[in-house]
Amino acid sequence: MVNALDFSLILLVVASIAVGTWRKVRRIGLGLPEDRSGNTRERLGALWRAVVGHERILQERPEGLHHLCLFAAFAVMVLAVLAVQVVFELPRPAAAVLTLLLNGVGLLGFYGTLRLFVRRYVARPDRLDNKPEDLWGHALLLLIFLTGFLTEASRVAAVGGIRHPWLASGFLVAFPADLFGGAAPSLVPVLWRTHLYLVLFALATLPFGRLSHVLFSTVNVFLQSLKPKGAFQPIDLENSEVFGVGQVERFTWKQLLDLEACVRCGRCQARCPAFNTGKSLNPKKVIQDLKAHWVAKAPFLARGKGEEFETLMIDGDGVTQDDLWACTTCRHCMEACPVMIEHVDKIVDMRRHQVLTEGVMPQELVTVNKNLENNFNPWGVGWSARNDWTKRRGVDVRVLTEEESPEFEVLLWVGCAGSYDDRYQRVMASFCRILDAAGVSYGVLGTQEKCCGDPARSSGNEYLYQTLVAENIAAMDAIGVKKIVATCPHCLKTLSKEYPQFGGNYQVVHHSEFLVGLLAQGRIKASRPLPTTVTLHDSCYLSRYAGLVDEPRDLLGAVQGLELVEMQRCREENFCCGAGGGRMWMEEHGTRINNVRAEEALSTGAAVIGSACPFCLTMLSDGVKAHKREEDVQVLDIAEILEKAMAVQPVREKTP
Repeated sequence: MVNALDFSLILLVVASIAVGTWRKVRRIGLGLPEDRSGNTRERLGALWRAVVGHERILQERPEGLHHLCLFAAFAVMVLAVLAVQVVFELPRPAAAVLTLLLNGVGLLGFYGTLRLFVRRYVARPDRLDNKPEDLWGHALLLLIFLTGFLTEASRVAAVGGIRHPWLASGFLVAFPADLFGGAAPSLVPVLWRTHLYLVLFALATLPFGRLSHVLFSTVNVFLQSLKPKGAFQPIDLENSEVFGVGQVERFTWKQLLDLEACVRCGRCQARCPAFNTGKSLNPKKVIQDLKAHWVAKAPFLARGKGEEFETLMIDGDGVTQDDLWACTTCRHCMEACPVMIEHVDKIVDMRRHQVLTEGVMPQELVTVNKNLENNFNPWGVGWSARNDWTKRRGVDVRVLTEEESPEFEVLLWVGCAGSYDDRYQRVMASFCRILDAAGVSYGVLGTQEKCCGDPARSSGNEYLYQTLVAENIAAMDAIGVKKIVATCPHCLKTLSKEYPQFGGNYQVVHHSEFLVGLLAQGRIKASRPLPTTVTLHDSCYLSRYAGLVDEPRDLLGAVQGLELVEMQRCREENFCCGAGGGRMWMEEHGTRINNVRAEEALSTGAAVIGSACPFCLTMLSDGVKAHKREEDVQVLDIAEILEKAMAVQPVREKTP
């Protein structure tokens, strides 16, 4: 029976949870509106995989297993308590099974909590920063488990030893029953009350300390974005008065929920290429700095006096300019985060404010933007020369025009690198020769093609991006484009996931997918053996944005004699080349990301480094040169490797 004191305490616990949760919910509500409704079934499935299945947490062993032990114990105990409250009195067999189950999961929970405690306070990995709330949160959990076992042990002693097997765990974990002596009967209620009050205290403080992630992280997972992966939210340029996010209240409520959900596990930090090469950017710190700024400003905002809070979010007590521009938008932080925090979107939103509102950006990006405005490519080469690569590389490519109303299988999206970069022009020529050998009917836009806009959007210039998008969509719709093949993963992501935001709906495939399809159809065959070793670098925009990791390997696997040697960090866990997010055209100080990746590739001993992205090809080639290995190690695109295996004879290139 619940006495008056217990009932009063339970009411206080409920009130504490309600008040603490409401205070944070009200603070989250200070953000701008955002619709995260709908797709309930899909959201519940994602929630089950992330929370119950520990999908991302278990990617790291053994701490993922330790957390699962703690979670299982917590979940089972809560469900058991609810069951008992509903049924009131269980039949003896059911009570015995329940007792055995609770003791078993209690052991797992205690083990998991103890191991996590040792990891945080003894091993102390660099990615974990300890705060007082972490210590008392872990200590409270350990005390709850210990008092639970002591209570069970006292019950064993009170009945004179182990008479029932389901009481064994309490006896074994706590102390031998004879240590309690004759005091056991009187200790049972004392220990039980202590255990109960610790549980109630933990519940009462749930919204305030580290354990609040049980509430807010779970909700954050449920409300995760279901839009195409990596697609940035467009700005309504005609009707917006403020562009980007320069003040914390300009984030949406869901973005503010992200800040509350962060558990400071440091998985994002451990994978960030900028942080791991000595840059100031730390994704975890960005989220925590934004949260600290938000919490400090929230009282002013709640009173409608936000203007009285004078501290700036950017270059104030929030994030720095160096943090914003160091991001390569590789998305590894987001893919590693177990609670689905959207780091990159926030950084891009803040870049938009700097570029569109403040007019502030690195000088290199000023040049890139001017080049895009004047000549529609980041290098600034004359737009009229966009199709000159075909003559220079000796390939005959049809230019599709509205007047001819041509029929074609696919549009080949050449991209700025294929059009203007000397090295990548050779890749495009190889790919065209393969298409010709397969009998593919294709064409290009020629001078009607402009930069897809990725460098502009990812570096914050949404206005320029939307201008380029509108002109490209108009050019493609005029000739009836349905299917596009792109060799650049950045173009792939932009054309397939972001152009639909503006009415450009096309089937877009990467050249690795397209070539594997041609091999499967028998339209081409890799008949010439290549007895060599190759290590494949996975592009961030191909692996994490597009989910394409098998296709490049399937292509390489079709080449006889070719041995694939994987790098330590590969597939979705690859390490960035350092070129994304506009970094391709920006100077990098300190340890260069591409040099780190090139060193990792060279350490495999492979004779060839394979790539499937023009940015990666450039960055890895530079890295190999920096290590003075360009004489014995080649950096090749997968299309070049396949062409060698097909024994396609290249046409003599023209000297410029």
